[in-house]
Amino acid sequence: MSNNIALGKAKFSGIFSESQLVGIVYYTTYKNLAYIFYFAIDSTIQSKGYGREAMKTIRKHFANYKIILLVEEVREDAENNEQRKSRKRFYLRNGFVGSGKIMTEGGVRYEMLHSKNAGVSVEEYKKITDYFFEDNDNNYRENESAV
Repeated sequence: MSNNIALGKAKFSGIFSESQLVGIVYYTTYKNLAYIFYFAIDSTIQSKGYGREAMKTIRKHFANYKIILLVEEVREDAENNEQRKSRKRFYLRNGFVGSGKIMTEGGVRYEMLHSKNAGVSVEEYKKITDYFFEDNDNNYRENESAV
């Protein structure tokens, strides 16, 4: 992760309300694509609109990009299925749509979401992740399949 920051391929950005850090986002961009790897709002202040406002800012910042993110696949047999459903609902309410594509990364199945009105293909997803992981010594990258 820090290697990609040093290479200029990724950025961490703080999400602030006035001077208080309320969350973070970790992302990369490549050509007309933006991939949000990690988005989090402090759990002690969730459901107070910070995430919604941050997503508005992110969508505005990346207005000329197709934004991609992955959420853990919603599965009834998952221990944290309610949390998975909640996360997906959050993104669907905040400018994203489901692609219907399931990606396997690091042995975990994820659903690919993307910004509305910006359909994203599996090939585009692979391009941005290939760009991100190409200089990474980390063997985490296991783009085993896309359905």
